[in-house]
Amino acid sequence: MKAIDEIWKKGHILSRDKALLDFMFYDNPMHEKYIGTDNYGAIGIWENGKIIGLGGLMLYEFNVQGKTELASNVVNSIVLEEYRNTMAGLLLYEKPFELFPVFCSFGIGLSKFSVRISPATITKDMVMQPIDSLRRMVGIFNKEKTAEVLLEGNEHHLRNYYTVQKVSQHGEKTVDQELDKNKWNHFYYTNIAPRTISVSRNYEFLRWRYLKHPTFKYLVYTVQNKVGDYEGLLIARVENIANNTAKALRIVEFISKNQDASIALANKIVEIGTKEGVIFADFYCTTDMFNFGLDLVGFKKEFISDEDRLVLPSRFQPVDLSVVNLNALISFYGKKVRSLNILNNNIYFTKGDSDQDRPN
Repeated sequence: MKAIDEIWKKGHILSRDKALLDFMFYDNPMHEKYIGTDNYGAIGIWENGKIIGLGGLMLYEFNVQGKTELASNVVNSIVLEEYRNTMAGLLLYEKPFELFPVFCSFGIGLSKFSVRISPATITKDMVMQPIDSLRRMVGIFNKEKTAEVLLEGNEHHLRNYYTVQKVSQHGEKTVDQELDKNKWNHFYYTNIAPRTISVSRNYEFLRWRYLKHPTFKYLVYTVQNKVGDYEGLLIARVENIANNTAKALRIVEFISKNQDASIALANKIVEIGTKEGVIFADFYCTTDMFNFGLDLVGFKKEFISDEDRLVLPSRFQPVDLSVVNLNALISFYGKKVRSLNILNNNIYFTKGDSDQDRPN
């Protein structure tokens, strides 16, 4: 915590909140197996007893179309400025490969640093894929107040957005605040894992990442068919923004088996947002494979161009009108990458991965 305060950022939340730090770098489900109960998930670089660089290490069970691998993510990585020309920073990213059988390494950030230094690369034993911008779906609940609070009153930015509303749905679907371990794992491993490349969304991950979060209260909903089988998942949280003058709904998981389940979950989002009085909702994800329902109720994917630089800001304390996109860098290693097809639009990463949905 002292090193984060001195090297990363003075007064950073991870230098002040031990519960949050433990959550990220000790309580992770894969921690005990690979890092051990005696060790923290952290990497440090020293020179003559002085710490000159650091990074938080998070390990994940990784799903590759139904097969299990190991993934690593080095977050909050930094090297003192006077050492940045020494290649010391590479040690932060090489160390996990020295210690663990890592198949995938990934990072999600707010800057374009990872994209700038890492072009797409394919060799016989490696695939490195930068994602310049995670797709951001936006649903407006109150256009006038959204413009007032977040866009300096300029509603022109939202001229092609309409207020979200429920739509009719088919099939007998029930959406409840329920997450049963056995029912979810059966659904996930049977219906979702074989179709996706992602950090495993098994019950153990969801329990750690959302149910046991030390700060945020996440709303967790599953959709069930008429016999009670799960067909999808929605996880979101209500966030007070702009000095508590408004609320937003931040969606971090949206997974569905079929169109009807997707619509049922999207209708629940409209219901939650309306009840909570949010001005907008958003969802960052690398794929739109599950977003059928979001489209129907009125969510739109951000269209950012030179003429439309801004739809909504992504930072709210304080409101920052500069355009800052979440981007990702995902790398796969080993002979297995030869049979890996990453062009199927099935890489599912959201803001819930890495450390991008946390207090500031």
